[in-house]
This record gives sequence, C-alpha cells and structure tokens, in this order.
Amino acid sequence: MTQPDAFLRRSPLQHVLTEALAPFIPLADAAIADGRDTTNARARLALADLSSLPRLGFKGRGTIAAMKGRGIAVEATPNRAFRQEDGSLCLVLAPGEVILLGNLDGAGDRLATLEAGWRIEDEERTYPMPRRDSHAWFAVCGERAPEMFAKICGIDLRPHKFADLAIAQTSVAKLTCIITREDRAGTSFFHLLADSASAAYFFACLRDAAAEFDGRIIGISALRG
Repeated sequence: MTQPDAFLRRSPLQHVLTEALAPFIPLADAAIADGRDTTNARARLALADLSSLPRLGFKGRGTIAAMKGRGIAVEATPNRAFRQEDGSLCLVLAPGEVILLGNLDGAGDRLATLEAGWRIEDEERTYPMPRRDSHAWFAVCGERAPEMFAKICGIDLRPHKFADLAIAQTSVAKLTCIITREDRAGTSFFHLLADSASAAYFFACLRDAAAEFDGRIIGISALRG
C-alpha cells in the first residue's frame, strides 16, 4: 500500500483523507487518494481532492501570446477555460493571467517543460507562478452540485446560468475561490482552486454543505470513471 509520507510533495488534506478515504496510489511525485465509489456518488454529488495533480500559472502582459507560442489553445477571453488535446485545461483569469490544470491522469511533463523553458532573457512579458504551492485543487461533481453551492456561494451555478467552461472568481464559504465548470460525460463537474493554507477549513465547509445531499468523498479512479 502506498504511503503518502514517502513522497516529498503531499496534499494539504492528507491527514483528512487518510481518515476518510483509503488507499492512496502513487502519481508522479506525489500520492493521491484512490478510494473507489460503489454507490454512483459521482452522478449525484461527490467531492474529491486533486491537490496532488500538476498545475502552473503564468502572469504578465505577454502571457496569452507566450502561451499560444508554446502550443496552448487559448484566447484572451477573461473568465473562460479552454480544453487542451491532452485533457488538461487553460484557465484565463484575465488578459494577462492564466492557470494551467493538468489532466486527471497526473501527467505533468508538459507543465514541467513550460516552467523549465521560461527564461527572463526572452523578454516575453510573462513569468511562471507556482500555483501548485499556492492553491489547493478540489473537484465537485454531480447533479446536486449547484444546489450545494447555493448554500455557500453567491454565484448561481445552475447549468442554464453558468455555462460549460465558464469561470467565476468569487467567494465560497467566505474564502476567495476560482470555480471552473467542465462537464464530463454528461456530468456537471466543477474545479475549485483556493488558498492552500486554508485547505482543511475549505474542505470541511464543502463536506458540511454536501451532507444535506448525501455527498460523498471519492478518489481519483472514481472521478475518472
């Protein structure tokens, strides 16, 4: 059985998930919870911690042009996400800021290459931001997700109000949060990025809000399924 403590990089929710969900599986330079859902919670309401997956930000006036030059599918449209061929996402928060979310397989080579290939000497007016360190990453999915969010967020996230690939930079449970909708196989799917230092509090608020709808914690395999 994989021991999360064996890896230098760990989710800020490791102790919570160790108690609530097991086992863990290795994923590149970290371990990720892999408890399997046996009650189809993913279709109704489920929470997952994706903080072990790769992610990277870029910021600066030349960011969009720099991303296009590196083969990223993106446009200068704020609060919009763009799907990539490998299943990853490019979130455009502003004309000069993006966050790249790796795919659910945990492949981080492309992001690592992007970060390593940046040079200040190129004067592209963009620079990398270590979003894997600054932001915890959660997923909320299922048909009851918009109802759950209505308890802790002022944005209406119902499908006819919050479209696929839309982004809201808002407050959830009184914490600053970036919400991205990315529908998967007909299931409402939301990515949440929040301050990693507040990850335990934030996840506790999500669990409390989800309890009314029988929300469950699931692992990466159930989420991929």
